[in-house]
Amino acid sequence: MMVDTGAKITIISERNWQRIGRPMLRQASIKAKSATGNCLELLGEFQCMLTIGQRSEEGAVRVTKEDLMLLGKDVMELLGLWDVPLTCVCNKVTDVTTNSQEVTKLEEYKDLFSHGLEHCTKMKVSLELKDDAIPVFRPKRPVSYAMLPAVDEELNRLEKEGIISRVNYSAWAAPIVVVRKANGSLRICGDYSTGLNNALRPYEYPLPLPQDIFANLANSTIFSQIDLTDAFLQIEVDEECRELLTVNTHRGLYSYNRLPPGVKVAPGAFQQVMETMLVGLKDVAVYLDDIVIGGADTVAHNKNIRAVLDKLKEYGFRIRPEKCNFMQQQIRYLGHILDRNGFRPDLAKIEAITKMPSPKQPSELR
Repeated sequence: MMVDTGAKITIISERNWQRIGRPMLRQASIKAKSATGNCLELLGEFQCMLTIGQRSEEGAVRVTKEDLMLLGKDVMELLGLWDVPLTCVCNKVTDVTTNSQEVTKLEEYKDLFSHGLEHCTKMKVSLELKDDAIPVFRPKRPVSYAMLPAVDEELNRLEKEGIISRVNYSAWAAPIVVVRKANGSLRICGDYSTGLNNALRPYEYPLPLPQDIFANLANSTIFSQIDLTDAFLQIEVDEECRELLTVNTHRGLYSYNRLPPGVKVAPGAFQQVMETMLVGLKDVAVYLDDIVIGGADTVAHNKNIRAVLDKLKEYGFRIRPEKCNFMQQQIRYLGHILDRNGFRPDLAKIEAITKMPSPKQPSELR
């Protein structure tokens, strides 16, 4: 419970009242108000034995539907806590705070949220060609004049970050595809469907099923989500494989030093890196670059968060704070809503089906 010297009464939540065996309630003998002056609904009160340290006394505890666990002035007086230092009977509790901005202020994890793109220091990805593979070199595609400045800026960023390197010759080359992301920035991808993808051996590492992920989080009541910055681009590619990932641009040839989106082995290879990093962590699931952390209660959840952040720091990853959510009662994940009651379809994802009019003739049914 939290000591609240401003609370006249001691209050526990209905959920914790149920956990201790639902002791018989009688009608509350007082009316309660919150700190804001609003009426606080009390379900009732019960008598019990209260023990702190070596002292025990019988007293009254009130029950509310709100998520409150307050030790008030009534019990402090009953057990004589005013006459002793609170450090003798209280524990100082610190935990990960409830939003991304405050988590980034934790000194030990500041590098995780820093600007710039680092790379995984523990593992690299290797690409394997089929035995009958023949190099495919594709010409560049034109870029609209209106997009040229933005494309040049993104190429400059990728080159500065060490993600791509300029080359003068390559047996392999793929044209680029320019995609505008939800935040307005550009993503440049190689269109490896033009030759390389067919020449590569498949990466035999399966993506997890949503049902397996939900099963791992079945006992969780609190959730956090962590998203990585340009996730695939934080994984290095073996030097001898980089020529295969060359792209042809209006500025010439560039080879990728990191794992680019669009190459067919990227999802499986990235999933293997993430699962290797997080193996053994409790109440943690990952689907590509989206990590979900659960916990049966706040203490367990905060312990799990720190375990994940420690692993990300050890491996050298960077986090995108604006796409993270910490300490949530409910999250959206893989088209579902997750909360303490389990998982269910996200209504926003099935709205088109639920609102579809019933067919009235064979052609509509088809």
